[in-house]
Amino acid sequence: MTDARLTNPESSNWLMTRGNYSNWGYSALGGITAKNVAGLRPVWAYSTGQTEGHEGAPIVNNGVMFITAPMNKLFALNATNGSLLWKYERELPDDITTCCDVVNRGVAVYGDLVFMGTLDSHMIAFNAKTGKIVWDRTIEDYKKRYTITSAPLVANGRLITGVHGGEYGVRGFLESMDPKTGKTQWKSYTTVESSYPAGSAATGGAPTWLTGGYDAATKTVYWGVGNPSPWMDPRRKATDDLKWSSSLIAVDVNTGKIKSGFQYSPNDAWDYDGVNEPILIDTVQGGKTVKSIVSAHRNGYLYRFDRTGGGVKYLNANKYVTVTAYKGLDKNGRPIWDPQHRPDLTKAVNACPSFLGGKNWHPAAYSPQTKLVYVPSNEWCMDIKGAQTKYAAGEAYVGAEFELNPVPNLNYVGNLQAIDPATGKRVWSQTFKAPLWGGVLTTAGGLVFTGNTAERDFNAFDARTGKKLWSFKTNSGVVGQPISYSVNGKQYVAVFSGYGGAIPLWAGPMAQLTKDTPRGGVLWVFALN
Repeated sequence: MTDARLTNPESSNWLMTRGNYSNWGYSALGGITAKNVAGLRPVWAYSTGQTEGHEGAPIVNNGVMFITAPMNKLFALNATNGSLLWKYERELPDDITTCCDVVNRGVAVYGDLVFMGTLDSHMIAFNAKTGKIVWDRTIEDYKKRYTITSAPLVANGRLITGVHGGEYGVRGFLESMDPKTGKTQWKSYTTVESSYPAGSAATGGAPTWLTGGYDAATKTVYWGVGNPSPWMDPRRKATDDLKWSSSLIAVDVNTGKIKSGFQYSPNDAWDYDGVNEPILIDTVQGGKTVKSIVSAHRNGYLYRFDRTGGGVKYLNANKYVTVTAYKGLDKNGRPIWDPQHRPDLTKAVNACPSFLGGKNWHPAAYSPQTKLVYVPSNEWCMDIKGAQTKYAAGEAYVGAEFELNPVPNLNYVGNLQAIDPATGKRVWSQTFKAPLWGGVLTTAGGLVFTGNTAERDFNAFDARTGKKLWSFKTNSGVVGQPISYSVNGKQYVAVFSGYGGAIPLWAGPMAQLTKDTPRGGVLWVFALN
């Protein structure tokens, strides 16, 4: 695997979690279309033996597929029939603790190696052909609840990872390593000491737990940054922005320097985590093409930025779900709080969206054919109040009490939306009674694929009209990231079905909508009959 191939991936392969550096979630394969998708059938399936959440994206390189399962299981499979080539099962410490299930969202490939981050905060390099461990190094102390749950990013010959653990008072960072040896090249923290109350930046959160994107033209890595720790803190003043928590940052790939950024939620009190994937596209504004970034943020706004020259400049944002926490945004994109819906240590409020977001980790997709983004969103609110908390290494450091509840007068939660990213205009939508928690795939065949939770369906929609064209009832709720690839000219579509993740753990009464969803992880692979 070379830098050139990663920069211009072949349509037959799926070489990174979202298909390309721009996080499009788009396959240029067009053999499966609106006219023939009804003939899609399962051709093989693989059970992982795990019953927790299966949120990963398969990686496919020249007929070999790499998949991860909860508890850091890794499998190499023949992509045409699912036969096992090799597997790895990590012996994890008994005292592993995570906020949001023991998930793993995939691997990265480079050279002749496969890279996986682990729940005990290691990065491991495997020989891609044999599964033999080439190197294994500690990124941080798992006893302080640093974990790695998402795939690293290989960019410009560098292996870059973020970390998870914002609910335990970790200090977020990005780290770049030599892929051949694992040796650190740079490490950049995402808490700015001058922006935090004295002494609190070291436990200030701002984790970097989802995989970012990369603009090879400007050598810039774009990465989302999570919530501050704790969510509410009596030491904070209204003027403490807590940079760079709940933000999008632009990082020099060679030095790790944070060149610029945009803070979605300064001094965030709702857990409006900023990690949502940056989608790098061109948009048109005033008849002029603008190199842009689009991101559907947890706070319920779909943002558009100018990334010209490798920076982050706010252009506009539009609500895509119910929002009460903010009155709106000012001309620079800074939120205007609504005091009636901002919690603190003495005040309980109801706010929309909930802390699980208008969209959480599960990625949206973009189609260069329709110029639309397809957002797997959720409509829900929460009662939230601050709570006294004190930092202790390895202990929860949340500082809030909460309970999710429905948006009044709505009869659905999940909503797959096709949105014009330049204007925020909704073109079509498909609603679901229960939450959506899986990723979206678009294809050159004019299709949009995604799954749902309570119904257990994997669905195909017409990308232009939203009409449902096909569905398949899987074994469990679909919370995986669908992909498409081809081998010997035959196109396949693959997705994990295996319900779990944050909803059963954190959604309270709203989790009752999926209480009867069976568990168990199966990778389903489909092709035309």
